[in-house]
Amino acid sequence: MNIQPLKIVYFTSNGSDVMPVVSAVSELAEENPGKFEICLRSREDLAEDGKLEEFLDSAREANIIIMHFMGGKKSFPNFDGFMAALEGSSAVLHLQGTASEKGLELAQLSTLNEADYQSVSSYIHYGGKENFLNLFRFLSNRFSGSRFDVAEACKPQWQGIYHPDFPGLPSLEEYLKLNYKPDRPSVGLWFYLSAIQSGNTEFIDALIREIEGQGANVIPVFLYSIQDNELGSQGTQGVIEHYFIKDGRPLIDVLISPLMFALSMWVAQSPDGNQIMPGEDTGLLTKLGVPVIKAIVTQNTAEKWQQNTDGLTQGDVTMSVAMPEFDGMLISVPVAARQFSSVDPLTGTRIVRHEALPERINKIVRLSLNWARLSHIPNGDKKVAIIFHNYPPRNDKIGNAFGLDSPASVWNILRSLQEDGYKLDKLPENGQEIIETIIDHATNDRRWKSLSEMAGQAAGLVSKPEYSGWFSQFPQKNQAKMASAWGEPPGEPFNCNDSLIIPGIINGNIFIGLQPPRGFSEDPSAIYHSPDHPPTHHYLAYYRWIRDVFKANVIMHIGKHGSLEWLPGKSVGLSDECFPDLAISDLPNIYPYIINNPGEGTQAKRRSYCCIIDHLIPVMHNAGSYEEMAELQVLLNDYYQSGIEDRAKLPELRSMIWAKTLQAKLEHDLAVDEETAFADFEAFIEKLHSYLHEMEDTQIRDGLHILGEPPQGERLAEFLAALTRLSNGEVPSLRKSLAAMQGYDYDALLASPGRIQGKAKTGGQIIAELSGQCVKLIARFQQNNFSHDDIEACQNEVLGQHNAEVSRVLAYLSDRLVPNLMATTGELDSVIKASGGKFIPPGPSGAPTRGMADILPTGRNFYSVDPQSIPSALAWKTGMGLGDALLERYFKDEGKYPENIGMVVWATGTMRTKGDDVAEVLYLMGMKPVWEKSSGRVKGIEVIPLKELGRPRIDITIRISGLFRDAFPNIVSLLDEAVNIASSLDEPPEMNYLAKHVRDEIAEKTGSGISAEQAGEEARYRIFGCKPGAYGAGVSNAIESKNWKDEHDLAKAYLVWGGYAYGKKYYGVTAPEQFKTRLGNLELTVKNEDNREHDMLDSDDFYSYHGGMIAAVKAIKGEWPQSYAGDSSDPERVKIRSTAEETKHIFRARVLNPVWIESMKRHGYKGAADFSAVVDNAFGWDASANVMEDWMYEELANKYALDSQMQEWLKDVNPYALQNITERLLEAIQRQMWQASPEMETRLKQVFLEVEGSIEEDSAAKTK
Repeated sequence: MNIQPLKIVYFTSNGSDVMPVVSAVSELAEENPGKFEICLRSREDLAEDGKLEEFLDSAREANIIIMHFMGGKKSFPNFDGFMAALEGSSAVLHLQGTASEKGLELAQLSTLNEADYQSVSSYIHYGGKENFLNLFRFLSNRFSGSRFDVAEACKPQWQGIYHPDFPGLPSLEEYLKLNYKPDRPSVGLWFYLSAIQSGNTEFIDALIREIEGQGANVIPVFLYSIQDNELGSQGTQGVIEHYFIKDGRPLIDVLISPLMFALSMWVAQSPDGNQIMPGEDTGLLTKLGVPVIKAIVTQNTAEKWQQNTDGLTQGDVTMSVAMPEFDGMLISVPVAARQFSSVDPLTGTRIVRHEALPERINKIVRLSLNWARLSHIPNGDKKVAIIFHNYPPRNDKIGNAFGLDSPASVWNILRSLQEDGYKLDKLPENGQEIIETIIDHATNDRRWKSLSEMAGQAAGLVSKPEYSGWFSQFPQKNQAKMASAWGEPPGEPFNCNDSLIIPGIINGNIFIGLQPPRGFSEDPSAIYHSPDHPPTHHYLAYYRWIRDVFKANVIMHIGKHGSLEWLPGKSVGLSDECFPDLAISDLPNIYPYIINNPGEGTQAKRRSYCCIIDHLIPVMHNAGSYEEMAELQVLLNDYYQSGIEDRAKLPELRSMIWAKTLQAKLEHDLAVDEETAFADFEAFIEKLHSYLHEMEDTQIRDGLHILGEPPQGERLAEFLAALTRLSNGEVPSLRKSLAAMQGYDYDALLASPGRIQGKAKTGGQIIAELSGQCVKLIARFQQNNFSHDDIEACQNEVLGQHNAEVSRVLAYLSDRLVPNLMATTGELDSVIKASGGKFIPPGPSGAPTRGMADILPTGRNFYSVDPQSIPSALAWKTGMGLGDALLERYFKDEGKYPENIGMVVWATGTMRTKGDDVAEVLYLMGMKPVWEKSSGRVKGIEVIPLKELGRPRIDITIRISGLFRDAFPNIVSLLDEAVNIASSLDEPPEMNYLAKHVRDEIAEKTGSGISAEQAGEEARYRIFGCKPGAYGAGVSNAIESKNWKDEHDLAKAYLVWGGYAYGKKYYGVTAPEQFKTRLGNLELTVKNEDNREHDMLDSDDFYSYHGGMIAAVKAIKGEWPQSYAGDSSDPERVKIRSTAEETKHIFRARVLNPVWIESMKRHGYKGAADFSAVVDNAFGWDASANVMEDWMYEELANKYALDSQMQEWLKDVNPYALQNITERLLEAIQRQMWQASPEMETRLKQVFLEVEGSIEEDSAAKTK
């Protein structure tokens, strides 16, 4: 009798099933040949061409189909299509997810009865070879009439000690007796139970061996992530409590974690029963209290990981990098890669193992042990290196750190270190003294001292033999690149008599240094051909000196941002051939970083392995009126009042208003002349008042933040008003609440600020009164220390009434916001804790003034966003608003829709807003995201019908940053998919510009002999970015080095640095000609800003990316494009200004505002450094985008260079800033960007020569 085998088809997206199933099938085949025919396929198996169809064929012939999902049905390719193809099949069907995915839908799709479903689910869930043996025997008994002895599903040991030298899974107590020495640093290592069940422990064994080989204890614990008391699984929380903590103290000094996702995903509920979302600090790792180092197990093969510049897969970035950051883990390096060893002859699946990466394992253990030792070394013996950023490498710019008074912050750190027992020879008087002492010694600025003078005053020297010894240990590829670029060691930069100079100072056990120059200033020609230029010999020698000569135990990089994390190498998941990895080596890295820049902070986390300590933004407040604009407001108020009381005064007031408008040079801003103004004076003053109101109502910074210092007094009241201007979650806007309480339509006031809204009051005047009331009310509330008991009384006193909505805001201040701001002192506490090898809890990031005040307090290790959740539903709404506003503005300017738009998209804004820019790009193309209802994650995109869209689909070219490429590979794929779908739609060319242009280009390319396939791909290139492994746009490098002549040079740099195409199926394809073609077709360019906590004059990145795009269009087309700046600082009321308008807006609101200037002067050297940066950035914008008018240069000169009080102050605190400001203004004249008067040029030259001579004399005197 010919008995047919039981045909079982098994799909799993849980890789831990594979080896146990293979082992079980092998045993069954030996014991019962011909009884079973089992086809096993993993998600990776089905990703190969043709394999899904083969699997479907097997499923059609199967008796039983089992599908084990991880991540729901989407973890199976085209699940709905697969199920439809099986319609009519008589096969038994069993579908289940992981234990955390208890989906009723899967059970309902299954055809097993409830009892059988539970039995099968238990076998699969418990896993391991024995359970799968019994599963298949159970199924054979149940559906094939067999009579196997079948045991019920056996629960595994869910957690326990594993060590290759101690078989039998000893208890913790037994293990500690056998293999624990109290005098050694101790490393915890936890990993998944599935590694043991599948026998896939190669990299675990290697980690254990390496930890012990480097002289430390290791406590290796396997676990099942989910806590389930019924099953006996303790989960991550139980493992921490039972294996890593004893008698209330941690048994370990550091924890290495190969676990994926965020641990908080596996904690069902908080004590109050509220659901915990990923990223909310559950206290798990805080309770443990030791640094947690994320070890990455990449889904790439070792070969692919080693060769590819992207480093990790999209899944790796999400599961093994972004999500663990929500727990406060410190991202490190890959320790294992996938190895496809063979195809199992019985099941047909590929055998996948985790191959250890020995060199990276050595690296992560060295790094982990250095973190561990921080809790063992007495503070008096501990050595700390503190690094100021210094770009450009000039003496006016020591301590680059956006929004932070870095010298004062370092002084606070020094004081705190000294109080905690660290050795200092002397605590400087203040931050100013720190900077002056550094400048008196050696710096990166070599214009003022000879190399021999610098060498005599440096913190150290690295001899040629010493550096050559280090250099010989670098990988061969790095040696070759550096030698090619910089010559044989030690190279020329900072070389004095074959020794490399180490700028900085040593104070006891503290080294305070300057990050070395990146190298483009040393080799300006590289700007035009090598965006991935390697760092100099001096750069790597500097960091190696810190580690091996100074022997630092910990290093601190101060503020946003340096160059280390932007050096060439893999995006994330670095190898030893990546320059950031070579530089930072195994030094614990602590990085105070502003909370509103998650993107660049994330880069530092992932490429320099740092622990972020986020710090507060500067105090924000309304810009207000000043000088001529304040006088204009008085005249306008008189005009409105006279219109009611004494109209005879109106003619004279009109003349006075116009004269003051000219004096303030506002006719430039308003694009109006005298004839136009007086033709309809009422319309003119409405426009003028709206403009002045917008300026006054703009939030600007009040000075800089100092690490660990919360705002106090009046500054606190103003800051609280700024933080509550928008609603914060369920807490309403304070200003809007006050408007409603007084009977005003808040939206109408904002929409028409220049229009009379009441009795001789414009909307802008009412808004200004409401803003004043906010500050006054908060200041009164402050008098009683924001006491809850005072909520109604202070309203009655200030407003004459009280209101429920206003009370809610004041309660929010009392209960949460003020305490969180006062907790700013925790920034310094966290720096000290991290230096002592303690865990720094995680926290969210973003722009607090954009309705995100709940992200406070600072002093935490911030995280960013789940890449799969972008764009969010709220971001989609804002993105559509930005898109509509952009098209409306262009239509107003040009009378038509643009066919081609160029847009700059950065990762930082994407993280802050959860994807406003991404949403806008999709919307402009007429596409929209589709979200999973359960998780809010984006699962795909769909077409917006033309009828619903109501306009043509726009062709949009995107210049992404290198960080966007690294952080959001999934979104690059999503946008590329949108391009492909939209360009393939059969629609009229006048309604689908993208499809029209793609069709035209394909025809042109195929006509020139290019294959249809290649033509189709190249014609759809729309996403361009940096060269793989490189970062930046190149334009700022060219301008800073003065290695440029006109926009053609800037365009050349822009094309070289950005001419790489990215998409779903290609990564960094060299495509400068395609990029040039796209740029040459652009009619408008745009870059959005989502808050006023920073602006486009704050950093050279703004003009390098967006200004560079504008310059490239001008060079290619011969005419300037329309260029715009989107403003979504209030997401419900987005605005679009031209780039020139935005520049003037910033000039009026901040740069020329005496309130801002005086607030910066409080910060001495660093305030002056930021003044110098403003002039640099204004110059850069004008060089690239032609946005500066002569009056703006004149105002800069008068305010920052020629004002006698400013001159004296700059000479006192930072004469180098005055030297740079005057030099840059003179360069603008020399390049004919500014048509200055001869008198102005003479005065500037006089100041320049005077200050330069003074600096030279001072330097010479101090060198003697």
